Amino acid sequence: MRSLLDGIDRLSLWGARLACWLIAAMLALILAEVLSRKLFDVSLEFAWEYASYLLAISFLAGSGYVLRAGFHVRVQLALNALAPGRARLLDGIATAFTALVAGFFAYALVRLAYVSYVDQTRSFLPSNSLLWPFQALFALGAVVLALQFAARLVRVILNEPAELGTADAPLISTE
Repeated sequence: MRSLLDGIDRLSLWGARLACWLIAAMLALILAEVLSRKLFDVSLEFAWEYASYLLAISFLAGSGYVLRAGFHVRVQLALNALAPGRARLLDGIATAFTALVAGFFAYALVRLAYVSYVDQTRSFLPSNSLLWPFQALFALGAVVLALQFAARLVRVILNEPAELGTADAPLISTE
């Protein structure tokens, strides 16, 4: 079980690293568009479209790590008001529900990418790009997020630290 949880954590870490590179690529793309317009009076028609794809992919690519690191939005005030056992129960119920929602979201995005691949769906914007490669990367981020929610649920059930907020919760097991 430990190696499976560590594997999910590694996937989440790689997703976060990918998100950083995608944000840098998005910045370079927008900067190239601005400079191209300013210096040459030429627009890179694809720049804003591709930047939006990069933003969407980076958002989900880093989400699994954000969850593991404990930087996601939570109602900690409500959990702190409860006894430890009840807080863990509520945390487990909320995590299980969210894992189901994240799993459905991942399934829907994987299906969307697959249908776009089969149909060879293209963007309606001037680039006329195939959409499935972008949708597949977006779906991959959603799958990693769903896996991280499942891993979080296992950690809550095992009464292990579910987040990296303490030294008791290293990203990768040192055992």
